[in-house]
Amino acid sequence: MRGDDYSLSLLPPVIAIGVTMLAGAWCFTQGGIIGASAEVEGKGTVWGTALSAFGAFLMVVDLLFVLVITFGGEGGMIPESAWPLLTGAMTMIGASFAAALAIMVAAKAGAAMITERPELSIWSLLFIALGEGLAIYGLIVAILLSSG
Repeated sequence: MRGDDYSLSLLPPVIAIGVTMLAGAWCFTQGGIIGASAEVEGKGTVWGTALSAFGAFLMVVDLLFVLVITFGGEGGMIPESAWPLLTGAMTMIGASFAAALAIMVAAKAGAAMITERPELSIWSLLFIALGEGLAIYGLIVAILLSSG
């Protein structure tokens, strides 16, 4: 039977999950507000959609962590050899989401920049390539985590 020490050791992850769940809900709500106000003003913005997507991503990751804490761990449903693969997969999910968000924003801003000043088109490609670098670095870290 698990004692008080085990429940005290779960306190920091539970607090962290609760705080990030609130942050995800806040991002999701604020993204909807930004998107709605931009639509009323007749301006197209990607920030509301991006913030909503980030909030939804935080809430999904929190749900996964709750499942891992509840059913995983020592003597749980998840064997000890699977943890490196799970951490690698979570790292790759986060890195690919961040890269997609960066590429989405850079492509939209680059398209607006090219219409105003076409001579700066190489800069938009550079910013999109930096977003791709996030995915590549995430892949490298995921490989290192899953192999170790």
